[in-house]
Parts: sequence; C-alpha cells; structure tokens
Amino acid sequence: MTYRLDTTPIEGKLKELMEPIRLHKVDETKMESYWDNLVNKYHYLGYNWQYGGRVKYLIITGDRIIGAISFCSAVYHLGPRDRYIGWDEKTRFSLLPHIICNNRFLLLPFVKVRNLASHVLSISLKQLARDWKKQYEIEPFMIETFVDRGKFKGTSYQASNWVCLGKTQGYGKHGESFVYHGSPKDIYVRIVNRRFASQFRPDIKRLDAEREEIITMINGVPEWVPSILDRMGLPKVVANGLEWLSESLADHLKRYVPFLGRKEHLGHLLTLIKGRLSDVKRKSNEPVALTFNGVDGVRTLANFMRKDIWDDTGMLKEYQREVGEILFEREGMITADGCDIPKKGKNSVGVQRQYCGNLGKVENCQASVMVGYAGKNGYGLLDYELYMPETWFNESHAALRKQNLVPDGLEFKTKNQLLSEMIQNIVQSEQFQGKYVGVDSSFGKDKDFLDSLPKNLIYFADIPNNTLVFRERPIHFIPAYSGKGRKPTRPKTEFLPIHVKSFVDDDEIPWNNVVLGIGAKGPIVARDKIIRVTEVRDDFSGQDVWLYIRKLEDNSIKYALCNEPADSAPEIIRKPALMRWSIEQCFNECKDHLGMDQYEVRSWPGWRRHILITLIAHLFVNKLRQQFSVRPRSPGATPFVEQPVSLDDFLDAAKKLDNNEDIVHPFIKAFPDKPQQLLTIGLVLKLISPFLTKVGELLSEIDYYLKNYADAFTSHSKSTLKSLRDSREESVVNTG
Repeated sequence: MTYRLDTTPIEGKLKELMEPIRLHKVDETKMESYWDNLVNKYHYLGYNWQYGGRVKYLIITGDRIIGAISFCSAVYHLGPRDRYIGWDEKTRFSLLPHIICNNRFLLLPFVKVRNLASHVLSISLKQLARDWKKQYEIEPFMIETFVDRGKFKGTSYQASNWVCLGKTQGYGKHGESFVYHGSPKDIYVRIVNRRFASQFRPDIKRLDAEREEIITMINGVPEWVPSILDRMGLPKVVANGLEWLSESLADHLKRYVPFLGRKEHLGHLLTLIKGRLSDVKRKSNEPVALTFNGVDGVRTLANFMRKDIWDDTGMLKEYQREVGEILFEREGMITADGCDIPKKGKNSVGVQRQYCGNLGKVENCQASVMVGYAGKNGYGLLDYELYMPETWFNESHAALRKQNLVPDGLEFKTKNQLLSEMIQNIVQSEQFQGKYVGVDSSFGKDKDFLDSLPKNLIYFADIPNNTLVFRERPIHFIPAYSGKGRKPTRPKTEFLPIHVKSFVDDDEIPWNNVVLGIGAKGPIVARDKIIRVTEVRDDFSGQDVWLYIRKLEDNSIKYALCNEPADSAPEIIRKPALMRWSIEQCFNECKDHLGMDQYEVRSWPGWRRHILITLIAHLFVNKLRQQFSVRPRSPGATPFVEQPVSLDDFLDAAKKLDNNEDIVHPFIKAFPDKPQQLLTIGLVLKLISPFLTKVGELLSEIDYYLKNYADAFTSHSKSTLKSLRDSREESVVNTG
C-alpha cells in the first residue's frame, strides 16, 4: 500500500478519526530512508544513522502518514534505571539486551489530536514486543526513554503508565567519550514483561540513594553535634535531633543532585550550603572551605564555583519550579528590584563605577536585577541577572571578558530589558499563577518598560515625586492661527500636567487613615490618597491609571501608579502596596544571614553560582519557617486584618475584641485561622547553626583539651616519678 504525507491539519479527539491508528514497520526496507528524512526534518533532534538494534515505524491513519516512532538498544550505563531495577553488574551485563530504548517519537506538527500520543505508545509497545523478538530473538523486558523537560512535559508517557525515574546528568556520547551538553532529560521506563517484574521487583524507593548519601555525608562529619539539641526549646527538634535536620536538608537538596557533574560535586554543594546556614562570620568560598574542609578544600571549592562542569542553569530552573510549587497563587505578586554590591578593583565581571543602590551614590560595584514573588504562601527570590555595562562589550574589555568566562554570545542589555525578559519567562512558565507586578521607581518611571509587561497582570509601580500626570483626561487641540508666522500643526492640551507631589498638599483630596495589615510590631497604619489620573506620554495624554500616595510613619511620601480598572474599590488598590516590600526583605535576609554579598568570585559562572546556592539555602530556611508555623488558638493584642481596612473599622473591631464581642467585619478577625510564620530567618538560623559547629573551631577546642591533657600528663608523670624515686631512695637507706 502507498502512503502519503498530507500537511492538512488534523484536529479533534482520537475517536473522531475516520480510520484507526496503525504502525507500519519500515526498518530494513525501502521506506527506511523516507522515515530517516521525515524524522530529520520534523523532529527537534533530527536523525543520524545509528548502529545496533533498531525498529522503526511510520504512524498511519488510513493512507496518511501522521508521525514516526523508533526503538533501539538501551543505554549502557544509566544509574537511576539500574538502581530502580536493583541488579548487580554481572546481571546487568547479561540482561541489558532485553532493555529497549524509545529513541524517537514524532507526531507531525499539523496533527493535533487529543490522547493520540498515549494511544500510539500503547499500541507500539505491543507491536514492538512481537517485532523485536522476531527480528533479534530477544524478548523485551523494559522500555526506556528520555524527555527534554524544557520542551515537553512527558504527559503522554505519564498517561501510558510509564514511571519517571528522575533526570540524566546532562552528558551525551560523542565518539568514544561523553561530552556535557547541559540539557538533562527526564528518564521514563515501562516494564513490559511480568517475569522480569516478578524477579527483580523494581522499586522507585531505591532512587533515594542521593538522599541517603546526603544524610550519610551530614552524619559522617564532626560539624553536626546532636547533643546540643537538648538545650533547644522546640520539642520537634529535641525529639528528633540530628535525624530531623539531616533528613530535612537531604529532602531539600536531592532534587538538585541530578544537575551536578562529578560525584564529588555533591560534597562541594553540601559544604557551601552548610556554610550559608552556619554562623561563619564570612561566607565566601575560602572561609567556608577552611572551616569545613581545611586548607586542601580551598582550591577544589574554587574550581567547583568557577570552571567545573555542572548544570547551574538547569539547577536554577529546578529551583524556580520548586519555588513556584510552594508560592504561586492567583493573588500573588512578581516583585523586582536592583541589587547592587560594592566591589574593589576592576577585574571582577561587570564591575565599573556606576550608581550603587546599596550605597546611594556612584561607586565601584556590580549591579544586578533580581525578581521575587510574594503572596499568601510566603515570599522568595525567583531569578537574577548580572548587569553588564556597555563598556564591558568594548574591545578594551576583551581580555577581561575571556578571563572571567563571559559567554561569547552575550549582548548588552539595559537593566529594564533584563527585567522585562525575566518577567516574561516567569509568566510563560507552565505553573505560573499571579495577579500583580511590583517594581521600584527606576523601572516604574519607564513607560516602555510598563508597556512591555504581560497584559494579564496588574502593575503597582513606584514613581519619583516629579512624575507628571494630568488631573483628568485633557482635550487636545491645534491652536487657532494668529495670522502671523507658521500655521500651528502640533496639538496642545487644554491644561498642563502637574507633578504627583502636588497632590500631597491638596486639601480637596483628603488623606485616608487606614490599616494595611498586621506586621511584626502590630497594625501597619498609614495615611493614603487614591486618585484617578491620566499619565503623560510625550507631553500628551496616555492611559488612565490610579495614583497611590502613601505617607509613612516618618512622614516620608511614596508614590505609585497602578493600572487596576477604573471601577476598582479603594481596598483593591491598597492591597499590593504591602506586597512590594518582600523583595527588600529577601535581599536583607540573603545578605545579613546567608552571605549573598560576601563573595570573592570574579567570573561570570562564579557569580551566578554563588547567587544560586544562596537562594537554595534561603528556600531551605523558608521551608523550616513553614514547618515551625503556629496556628493561634486565642486572640492577641489586636484584631487580625486580612486586607486593608479603614482605621475606624479597625478600632471598632479592637473595641469589640476587648469586650469579648463578635467581630462581624468581612476582612477583620479576632485572630488568624491559618498558621502564622512566627520565626524570622535569623531565629531559624540560630536554631540550626548549633548543628554546624565548625571544624576550625572544633580543632581549636580539641587542641586546647589535648594541651591540657599533655600538661596534666607531664605534671602527673613528674610527680609520680618523684614519688617513686623518693620511695626507692628511702628503701635503700632503710636497707643499708
């Protein structure tokens, strides 16, 4: 039968297809070259000739070709697969031919049929079992495949009951050696032989080897001292001791292990994470290495951060996925700000004299842009980019770029461009949820930046006090010709715009007294004004937005623009006002407690890896904060506010609380009904840092005790010898 390739789209459901799905075997036939060309053209990996066993099928409906699928001999070494099966080296060598790899699966791009992929997988395994045994006289026991998570979700394999074993290390065979390609893939397997399953009983629990290895490494070093737990006041910690902390850290780190390169990299990662969580005074690489690994560990840790091959990009994406799983919710906010760190010298990547927000003046520094997220589930940092000044792309910096391993294809981008791209990437991720974007005035004053933001998000953008707006939408007109000179052609507005600071002293717009929320020191009381204005674009009117003005306790004034709809209630405009602070909180926590600004790395990869490891440590501490959350059982000193309310309503509720009366306000409660994170980052670190007694200090203490023992031994020995001598001399005298 002759088959045809038709690019007419096919859409709908599987049952709506006119003809059933069939597989036509083409390997070792005249059609094999057609299959090769088809896959090479439409599959993202293309196709090159391969050696070893292979079976290839065209996917057919009627006389029309709609895809292709192939199978080949299995990968020789695959750690997660081998641990899942549980076989030894000798058994693996003898039975590996029974493991088959699904190396290509293609549905043509103009075929969009629901459940088609999982259906093809189902019928292909049945047909493969017959064809592979007939062709090679080997019965398939298990099928494996690799899914690029950056391009596919693996949904069809999951729907067909394949088991995901984790990720590859990101290496590929190139000639006789393996080359790191930086794209770890998800590993899926499907057992197709009952005898094999009964004999080996594959178990997904065997894949927790990384977790057990981390626990072993934690428990096997002298920095962890479980006896100190007896002094802690938290029953959960005292009850479970070192086991609790080591298991918590192992559970946290195990999802990042597949992105490491060599086996010893796990030890380096664990050393750096422990350094972040400990009370080492300076948490750059060298002090951490000296503390936990001794002098010999300094160079290896430096190489790990600068030039060792491991997938920090993939690890960052995995970190982002985990943060999203924990934090994303419908009312959340993407937060963004610049993070500048003063640096001495001129050789660190991206350093130059520029405005340093940390110092509030022009100074030698590295500037970066960071993106966070805040919502009812907590807050954290999501992404970061180092700002590379335009001068760094000049020929005068060519040697420094090479020295600092700056990627060859890197192009100059402004901070606002970097931030816009990061936000777009986050919003386009499959798991994103959120409503707001909050930025500081360096981004908020840039109209092009605000225009670039995703249209489905509401922005709450800080602006300078000299920002111009129209009090209301003006009429544009061309002035009448006076009869002299050139005729007017440029339109004018009927009135001039004003600075936003003009509204502060405008008595016609009164201040509102409100309670925005409950903070660490009690109710957050503010005075604000909410005004509908028209923004200014090139001296003309732009879109209508909300101007939010807030007077702080120190009488300083903050200004922000918000593009909530015109009919939005005041409490809706106020809601994002408190969410923007979270990114500053992240900066403070990561700098003050986790050493984000304490680094001695100069290179591009070194900087990125330092920030990444800091964020992974920060996420771990935030997880512990959640573990130690407490659900209040009785009212506190003030009512609890779920969203901004008027000060009068809050005071009325407080009076009812004092009188033991019910509070009937929809946004005010006697106490929160959800667990509250009472421990700060600093307190959590105080809790766990006793486990991290440093080797350096421990050796000093041991040295002190050894010296005391030696002194005691010497003193006691001399005394004993003197006593023995005296006794002997006395005996001689008596004998004589």
